[in-house]
Amino acid sequence: MTDWLLTQLPSYLLVATFGCVAIWESFAPRRPFAAGVGIRWVNNVALTALGFLLARLCLPLAAFSLAVLAQQRGWGLFNWLDLPPWLSCAVGVMVIDLAGYGQHRLFHAVPLFWRFHQIHHSDLDVDCGTAVRHHPVEILLGRAFDLALIATIGIPPLAVLLGTTLVGVASVFNHGNVALPSVADRLLRGLLVTPDMHRIHHSADVEESARNYAMLFPWWDRLFGTYRREPLLGHEQMALGIAEARNASDVTMWKLLVLPFRRAPAPVLAGVQPSSQVVPPVRVPTLCPKEEVWL
Repeated sequence: MTDWLLTQLPSYLLVATFGCVAIWESFAPRRPFAAGVGIRWVNNVALTALGFLLARLCLPLAAFSLAVLAQQRGWGLFNWLDLPPWLSCAVGVMVIDLAGYGQHRLFHAVPLFWRFHQIHHSDLDVDCGTAVRHHPVEILLGRAFDLALIATIGIPPLAVLLGTTLVGVASVFNHGNVALPSVADRLLRGLLVTPDMHRIHHSADVEESARNYAMLFPWWDRLFGTYRREPLLGHEQMALGIAEARNASDVTMWKLLVLPFRRAPAPVLAGVQPSSQVVPPVRVPTLCPKEEVWL
């Protein structure tokens, strides 16, 4: 029973969450869909499948297995501290989510990393299928980052299992093209990243896409000054995606795979300055405007 919980339950939770959000957004979408769901989802799932295959070939050790090994060998800070198991697990989950926030900002700030991360942002719609839209190289880089973090800090195995599962479930949820009642959204943002909060990060306006990096807990954006409450044009009117890919013909499977390896002039969009650079400018204010910090 324990082995089943450790190996199978996270996958079932992710699939169940994906199914629930997909049904929800098909009956009550937050925004009209700009492109068909079918071919987009096929491309997204295929990209992720290639990514997991690449990561499995290059980095065969899973995160949970490495956490067990680190615990057995006494590697990392967590294994040097004498913390109660519950506290060690809770802090470990927080560290995983904070590290994900930092990694996400890094993928926007470093031009080489942005080349691959832009595939995630190239989706013309944002829905639960976007949660699995990542270039294979980005998946490999993310896996390497996670393994290095676990080996260095020694995050407990249970924290790794809970943290990665919660982040995965949250990613599917907050990419959903769904609408929560305004009161529920406002209250939930005190604890979790909501779809409206994360959708702003997928705005075609580079000022807005440089906000709301958090995936599970919203506190990191508030703490580090990258939180934005609402998009300038509203959720129904805001443009999504990136300047380099504005049509369905720009986001075919092959073009998504090769996009990181080529440069193309960006067309002008409302709120987006044309640029020959692949990476968008990232503006990180030292202090957020007062109205954007707290609800």
